[in-house]
Amino acid sequence: MADEIKEKSAQKGKDKNKAKKKKEPGKVRRWFKDFFSELKKVTWPTFGKVLKQTGTVLLVTVCFLLVVLAFDSLLGYLYNLLLGGLSVDGVMSLSTLMGGGGGLL
Repeated sequence: MADEIKEKSAQKGKDKNKAKKKKEPGKVRRWFKDFFSELKKVTWPTFGKVLKQTGTVLLVTVCFLLVVLAFDSLLGYLYNLLLGGLSVDGVMSLSTLMGGGGGLL
């Protein structure tokens, strides 16, 4: 009895696998047809709108560039001030005492 149930369930599993393996005719053709059909439904922006959005992106990029540049300059100035502040007369810094340029210290 148990063997019959196992055989039936195994047979059903094989039938399902065979059904899945069968390729649907014209599947690729239908995919391309659906693809181009959906592509026709897309609302494309006008040239003027594209230029306006491109200008906005460039403006925001330049603003962020200026902010990062300002922070970099400020931190560089503070770093140099810190190193210059360690010397007695302000002319001779810690980096010159350590042997010149290069490296962090």
